[in-house]
This record gives sequence, structure tokens and C-alpha cells, in this order.
Amino acid sequence: MQVIWRCLGRQPRRESLEGLPLSPGVEEGPRPGDRRDSYERVVAHEAPGEPEAGGPYRRLARAVRAYEIFPPRLATGVLRRAPVEPGDTYGICYHFLPGVDLFFGGRVTDSFDGPADGVWRAGFTFRTLRGHPELGEETFFVEKDVVSGAVRVGLRSWSRPGLWLTRLMRPYTRWVQVRACHAALDQLERTAKGTAVQS
Repeated sequence: MQVIWRCLGRQPRRESLEGLPLSPGVEEGPRPGDRRDSYERVVAHEAPGEPEAGGPYRRLARAVRAYEIFPPRLATGVLRRAPVEPGDTYGICYHFLPGVDLFFGGRVTDSFDGPADGVWRAGFTFRTLRGHPELGEETFFVEKDVVSGAVRVGLRSWSRPGLWLTRLMRPYTRWVQVRACHAALDQLERTAKGTAVQS
């Protein structure tokens, strides 16, 4: 994790994350006692069938795969390309204090966009890189039920503290984590309605 002093004109550099390995042990998957989270919300409805051109599902699919998931005042992505693809390393710039950001990274392990089992689904999965405050894996997605037309967004993850500092401050970091997940659902709902402010 890097501290970025924006108040001194510093900017996050995604290239500084490229050579980092995955968090130690993340490839082994979750352990007993790791947090497992699932947040979902129906944010729109379309006509049954394929996603509507320019409709909520398509807006959300573009936003999710471009990591426009969180309110820009909370966190922004620093990407090589959008949409993200498997193997991409990207940065997460968490706006910790006015003028001070925390910068850490993830690596995309899967991306998807298309029909499967009665839903259209778009999104990606990433694993944390060494130095991320949390160690784990997360999937961000949007899906449209082709029968009902319901458009749902969601985040599913498993995690545990990745640094001694986040272990020490576990109640606070857990509060930040849960707050960020709810803020993401709110942001994605605004995206579905076409009212989201992007970075």
C-alpha cells in the first residue's frame, strides 16, 4: 500500500503495481474464519429478453467493467484499459483524507459479458496484490433476468486482513469495507438511473 499525497501534487502510478505478486496465500482460496460477503440489489427493470441498447443493463455493464463502481469521492480505479480483461493489473485509489489517498492493487482473473443460464451477466473477478490492506478475491457484477427483466448488481467476496495494520485495526477496517460495499451499490443504482457522477 502506498500513501499518495495529492495535496503535494502526487499522482498514483499504476505501473508501480505491475510487478507485484498476488497477496501471499490468495491462490489457496478462503480459509475457515475468513469473511464471506455478498451484497446484491435490484436497481432497474427492462423488458424481458436481451438487454436494451442504451438501457440500464448496458450502462451498468460498461461501468462495472471500467471499475466505475464506487462514488468518486470514495475511491477511483487506475486502469491500463477499459473494460478490464484477465491478467490486467489495476490500482485502487482510496481517498482516505482530504489530499491523502491510499493506493493498492488487484489483478483481474476473470471477466465476463453475455448470456448464461437465463441471465445476461457482465463483470469481473480480481485477486489482491501484495500490499493490499485486505487479502482475498472479489467479483463485481450486473445481471439481467431475461424472463422478469430485473437488473441486479452485486459484489461477492472473501477476505481477511492483508497487513499487520489492518489486523490491528480490524473493527475499523471492517467498517470501512462494509461502508464501501453499500456505497458501491448506491453508486451502481445511480448509474442504472443515469444520474451517477463519474470520476
